[in-house]
Amino acid sequence: MTTSKAGHAVTRDQVLVAHAAEMIARTSMSTPGFAQALASQLYALAPVKADAAGVPNFAALAEVGAADPFIKATASWLKRVQRWIDGDVDLPSWVEEAWVLALEPEWRERCVNELAARHGLVGARDLGLQGCPVTAFGQLVSRLGGAVEATGVVLADGRISAEDLPVLPRMIEALLAVESRSCELRRAAENVLAQAGHAVPLRVVG
Repeated sequence: MTTSKAGHAVTRDQVLVAHAAEMIARTSMSTPGFAQALASQLYALAPVKADAAGVPNFAALAEVGAADPFIKATASWLKRVQRWIDGDVDLPSWVEEAWVLALEPEWRERCVNELAARHGLVGARDLGLQGCPVTAFGQLVSRLGGAVEATGVVLADGRISAEDLPVLPRMIEALLAVESRSCELRRAAENVLAQAGHAVPLRVVG
């Protein structure tokens, strides 16, 4: 099941496009801004592939300082990205990871959660050594409030039914956000237990 509200995405690339389109519509990030962020992420992740595919290297163009090449590259790349967003051209698989990273944090989290949910997974990050569990906990508390609100709307009549179809995507999205933050904190605690030689508690499913 997918929860993308923009375009009711049914395929993986449509999920990616739906979140980008919704972000552009709801935030201050414009399509040109997203296109430039995407190009930067592509060069950060796969510079050889990006160069071979004709993705403009805006950092290099800025160093040169010539206006005409920069403007031409921007216009050409913007048209290409716009065709992906409009669905006129399928989004290439090698662009997917950079596409997600180019999204604003809130939309990136939603997109990752939805993509993971399509495989029955939770989009949780590994906090590792650099991650901040206090920040993750703060995000969990924030997401809990959203989940309670969204679920309360659905359960106002004491059940989940076809009548709730318009608000179910928001409820699912909010619950996925809670699951992912909870999973991050659980993994961090399990890692410490494992490093200390303690047995990790058995997980209860259901």
